[in-house]
Amino acid sequence: MRRETQLEGRTDALDLLAHFPAGVTPRPEQARLLAAVADAIAEALDDPAAARVVLVEGPPGVGKSHIAMTLARWSGDAYLLTSQKLLQDQYEREFGAELQIVKGRDNYACDRYPGAHVPTSRGACRRPRGPLCQCPYVRAKTAALGAPIFCANTTYFATLRHWHAERLRRRRLLIVDEAHNLEAQLAGVYTAGFPPAEMRAWFGGPLPHLASADDYRALLVEHLDRLEARRAAIGRELEALRPPELAADLFLRMPPSRAEQELIAQRDNLESAFARVRFFLDDAGEWIMRYPPDPDATLELVPLSVAVMARELFAESAELVVLSSAHLGPKSVLAECFGLDAGGMRAFASPSPFPVEQRPIVYRPVGALSRSSLAALEPALFAAIATILDVHRAEKGLIHAPSYAAGARLVRDLAARAPAHARRLIWVESTEAKARALDAHRASSVPTVLVSPSLRDGVDLPDDFLRFQIVTKMPFPDLGDPWTAARRERDPRWYALETAKALVQAYGRSCRHAGDHGVSYVLDAQFERFLARYRVLLPEWFLDAAEPALRARGSSDGTE
Repeated sequence: MRRETQLEGRTDALDLLAHFPAGVTPRPEQARLLAAVADAIAEALDDPAAARVVLVEGPPGVGKSHIAMTLARWSGDAYLLTSQKLLQDQYEREFGAELQIVKGRDNYACDRYPGAHVPTSRGACRRPRGPLCQCPYVRAKTAALGAPIFCANTTYFATLRHWHAERLRRRRLLIVDEAHNLEAQLAGVYTAGFPPAEMRAWFGGPLPHLASADDYRALLVEHLDRLEARRAAIGRELEALRPPELAADLFLRMPPSRAEQELIAQRDNLESAFARVRFFLDDAGEWIMRYPPDPDATLELVPLSVAVMARELFAESAELVVLSSAHLGPKSVLAECFGLDAGGMRAFASPSPFPVEQRPIVYRPVGALSRSSLAALEPALFAAIATILDVHRAEKGLIHAPSYAAGARLVRDLAARAPAHARRLIWVESTEAKARALDAHRASSVPTVLVSPSLRDGVDLPDDFLRFQIVTKMPFPDLGDPWTAARRERDPRWYALETAKALVQAYGRSCRHAGDHGVSYVLDAQFERFLARYRVLLPEWFLDAAEPALRARGSSDGTE
């Protein structure tokens, strides 16, 4: 059994419980985790050579957000980062004015044009000769920068710090919630991307398909002058939109036209791409090319490793770092991923507070689902899903689809196979549609069922909002993605651990508090093989539910 540190609940260190959010009684698991973390913090405060990165693993229902807020309140000077804006909203609902939320410019409306619905990213201060205003975005950012607890999503924070050169002072504590996503988020922050429309505008057409990312270095050097020229041309086009007879101040009182907003967006995208190209050209690390062969493909140049970026982020942001998630895996793997010394990390884990009976797994394999076998097995898969929907005809649920394409096929199949159940489905067609779909699901009096490949984490559906869920296919990272394939080639453990983390996150939607319950169905026969081979990568509280499910299918110990 893997346990980085057994929690015995020492209380002779810092009294973190004194900073627990008011009005809530700490659960035993929260108290034990906080006592253990208090020991690690006290040691770091006493000894400059002690571990300064703390890993906190707690299954869903433990209340990691309250643990994070306790640590932030203790510090009085914290950056609290979440993986999604939805989680920021959750923190705001739970803790209100105790923290200051800031999001990207597109999330705020410019108050110079209240009737025009212009986002601050296209508002008055972003226009040529625009004023230095105190728009809602600037006010939110200023408030967060000056507050004891600055709360943002991780991508925004890293972008603000690196690409916008924002002066973010070093704080006492950095907390990264849902830190199992941190590597992918940082890789996205530093990716240089060229959508087809931008390539046509900036380069006169699509860039050629070259053999590797390194082959684009010489090509992009040749295009830097073109990018600079295009940036200057957009500036002139923006200036030309103002009629010469109209004074600048009068023009700025008028809401920006659609044409002006599009030019501002092009300017911002170009400036972002130019900065990322310069970073790519100057960086000596290994980069991976994503560039599908279809004519409307986007070219992306992605850093294979984020170790340097993560190490700098941690060191420059705070004196102490806490990485929190339901499951992070062995600290040796994380240390390598983030360019850290494993000896400089402390790890603490909590068991699940809920009996297995409240969070059972039911294993009903329809076959070993893979990229090559999925099409042949989909009829059996869809039939199994229809059967489960019939069993839970009066309950709300969630179907974890293998992909957006497979999810769309499932919705179409059920429309013909089981029309009554198909009418219950809420198809989440994109990541942008998640919030709207979740609101519809919660508000509906019908026993609706969400269908999506992107609701494995960061989603809180307690009680009757989710009584069953279906994991259709084991969530192996897509090896059709060149970055994923290169990452696995460098470290096969990473690939298995990413699968384990995704599986645990999906399972974690089923039971959210002590009075909750929900069943998780697994339909992929690769589940059994994965558990046999990678049991060590999974937390005990997950295995407590998985192994009975395997035994129910005739396996005595979960091995092949």
